[in-house]
Amino acid sequence: MGNMAYSSMRVFADELGKELQKIGVEVEYFDSQKESLETLEALAGKSYSAVIDFNSKLPGVEIEGVGYLLDEIDAPFFNYILDHPIYHHASLERMLKNYHIISVDKDHTEYVKCHYPHVRSVHTLPLGAVRAESGVLSKQYEILFPATFLNPDEYYEMIKQLPQMMREPVIDIIEILKSDTSCSYETAAMQVYERENLPMEFRVFAQSNFLADIYIRAYFREKVLEAVAKSGQPLAVCGEKYNESSITEYSNVTIIPEVNYKESLELIARSEFVLNVMPWFKAGIHDRVLNSMINGAVSITDSSRMLEGYFTDGKDYAGYSLERITEIPEVIANIVSDKNRQSEIIRNAEEKAEKMTFKRHVEILVH
Repeated sequence: MGNMAYSSMRVFADELGKELQKIGVEVEYFDSQKESLETLEALAGKSYSAVIDFNSKLPGVEIEGVGYLLDEIDAPFFNYILDHPIYHHASLERMLKNYHIISVDKDHTEYVKCHYPHVRSVHTLPLGAVRAESGVLSKQYEILFPATFLNPDEYYEMIKQLPQMMREPVIDIIEILKSDTSCSYETAAMQVYERENLPMEFRVFAQSNFLADIYIRAYFREKVLEAVAKSGQPLAVCGEKYNESSITEYSNVTIIPEVNYKESLELIARSEFVLNVMPWFKAGIHDRVLNSMINGAVSITDSSRMLEGYFTDGKDYAGYSLERITEIPEVIANIVSDKNRQSEIIRNAEEKAEKMTFKRHVEILVH
């Protein structure tokens, strides 16, 4: 349902479907960009082992005079949500009869369990690692950051335009997260919520202050990019809005026009190092990390509890801390200058990432 984030959802659906078919599961695809609303409604009355969608809008689809479409399909519905649940409040609050959630972060899982008790099961599963179709290629880029530029000034300007009673809690949440980079968004939001003693539900309060989450991600993404640019190492950035970024002033920075998700995998395979800044996942792993590992690049990333559970800093990836951003140039200099360590990290990480592909995830999903 929909085409967003560089066509990434289609890639995830294709990878998942392909691996299901390999183990003998019959897969039917529905693409809302190719099919009509009438065809969608015609799914009512059908039976499946499961219906799966990513960041889905399907929970809100209703058949006039009947009810929710998903309640008319004989199947459990799995909504695989790829970012914080606050962005999916409208879908999550739908009282579907057979609703299940897959999240990419353990904290997100606990959030859904706590605030949406009608959801019948909630599971944590990071997105599977995906290989570039061309395989590991000759290296063209030293350090690659394949992601959109988020302009923190633009978001802060939006926050400043809010009425005072809406603006103050957003700013309070931001200040908590700036002072403690290990703090999850919902923990910071709860601190402000309890202090204000507000009459609304917490899940509504958390959703209504989403600009704090967007801003803090934009703020630290820019700080990390600036630190890497200042290191003097060649840095290629690929995505939208880099014309708004100050890092374009650095002669060692190359801007690659935005590409779709599949093409970004080719860029990763052509890079020696891939930079990642977690989108405030404190107990999850972003697919940039796993895709780097499976495509023979060293991942340079901040950490999370889930990442530390699967991988070891210095052995499987090169880690940095949001608490010590000024040390990033040193982290990069150390790994760039040590070819033996690079080779060891690539070998170790690829071996572990092999166990975190969509093939492996399908085994978990079927179970």
